[in-house]
Amino acid sequence: MQDKKNNKHQPSILETVHMVNEKEKKQREEEILRMEKEEENEREEYSHKLAEEKIELLKIKQGVIEESDKPESVTDDKKNYNIWQKFKNFIYHNKWWLGITSFLVLMSGFLIYDTLTTVKADINVMLLCNDTDLYSHYKSMTEMLDNCVNDYNEDGKQYVNLIYIPISDDESENTQGLSAYDNNLSNLATQFQMGETMMIIADGKSDELIQPENTLENLEVYFPDCPYVKGYGLYLKDTKFAELIGSDEETVPEDLYIGIRKVTSNLSSEKDTQKNHDNSIEMLRTIINDLSK
Repeated sequence: MQDKKNNKHQPSILETVHMVNEKEKKQREEEILRMEKEEENEREEYSHKLAEEKIELLKIKQGVIEESDKPESVTDDKKNYNIWQKFKNFIYHNKWWLGITSFLVLMSGFLIYDTLTTVKADINVMLLCNDTDLYSHYKSMTEMLDNCVNDYNEDGKQYVNLIYIPISDDESENTQGLSAYDNNLSNLATQFQMGETMMIIADGKSDELIQPENTLENLEVYFPDCPYVKGYGLYLKDTKFAELIGSDEETVPEDLYIGIRKVTSNLSSEKDTQKNHDNSIEMLRTIINDLSK
């Protein structure tokens, strides 16, 4: 009984997506209210300043005060500045715009450099299994997947981006700490909202969160003759997976599987999502061939 009380029920991926959306919505609303408040204060200050200047000008016209008594803020006298003073004055009055412009220039330069130097992934794959022994073979897993993918983006390279999101339906088994665990949940929710990553490597401990029976394809439809395919998963335990990643058979969890996400209407860019889905199915066919040799 005590164990059941301590084992907190974790929200499903659909519930997590809803919570993330609500949190982002609240943050946007708070930011809008803050900006509106700042603009209102600026308008009030400007209106107050204009009112004071109008009063002073009216007093001058009515002869209540002399021109020489006119406040400095409304005087028409202009000071003579040298070039250096003009330059400093320009910097001072335009520091915000100059700062924004400098930031945009630097950001543009960084994005251009990043675009020219970064190797783009042909396929993204989520690794959800929270298993340190398996993660220790992350590099060899990536190399194995690289050998199974085609050059879909036609850049002359075969590259799979393996996104590690260690997650479990039991919070007590997550050793990263509560903050890291929450970040992983948020990252998982974000990935499931987009259609860029359609292939996953997971185990039974993540099932309550991702609900595979609802979110993953029935692979028996695509690979009816594969003995390792059961429902939504290509199970890796009794395949050559351990050998291909240079690991012992004991390292591979009994319920470790590869799955393909379904294409749904609520995912971003349905056209690209379908393309990523089809590429993932094709890649999985190559993986099955390599595991069966």
